[in-house]
Amino acid sequence: LSLAAYNVSARIVGGDYYDIVKLDDEKILIAIADVSGKGVPASLLMANLQAFLKSICKQKLPLDEATNLINDLVAENTTMGSFITFFWCLFDNTSKQLTYVNAGHNPPLLLREGKIHKLKKGGMVLGFLPTTIPYISKTIKLNSGDVIVLFTDGITEAMNKNLDEYSDERLEKLVLENSNLQPEEILEKIKESVNEFIDGAEQSDDITCLVMKVK
Repeated sequence: LSLAAYNVSARIVGGDYYDIVKLDDEKILIAIADVSGKGVPASLLMANLQAFLKSICKQKLPLDEATNLINDLVAENTTMGSFITFFWCLFDNTSKQLTYVNAGHNPPLLLREGKIHKLKKGGMVLGFLPTTIPYISKTIKLNSGDVIVLFTDGITEAMNKNLDEYSDERLEKLVLENSNLQPEEILEKIKESVNEFIDGAEQSDDITCLVMKVK
């Protein structure tokens, strides 16, 4: 995989998070998350999530079981009304297979042969309730040239001075038109497009985006 990532907080600290964890020579774990709210409370909850993720990774559980566990840990450490949208995936460099779980997060965009496929399979947001309905994982085979764009709603809900939102449709059109580029170039196109759209308006939410491409 080739990877590029970008994160900017709306305040001094934020509640967005992404991580890339090398598990061994062939497997890499990629995660993105967004805590409800902004500022210090969101940042503290996100720090907990990062600690849980690092610890759970070492147990080498199947991704769906690991998500059940991480949800229960987050639920024990959140106040009423707080939650985290979360997506993580495991990429195997030998088989080119990607296994993922989406816990209520904006579905990442898989760009393949001029079409967009959304990675939706998973379950509810983290921390809202202890796990009652187990999370579901899905495994897909990736091909050379496939691009996956992971993002938080700080991009699609970015507002201009007229309070218009950037929108999912605008993002999907942009990345589809530029899927032949390298991840850092696609990421730069996204940043430029969002900045041009908001046209100097105050950033309303944390922004995180990660682009990966199969070699």
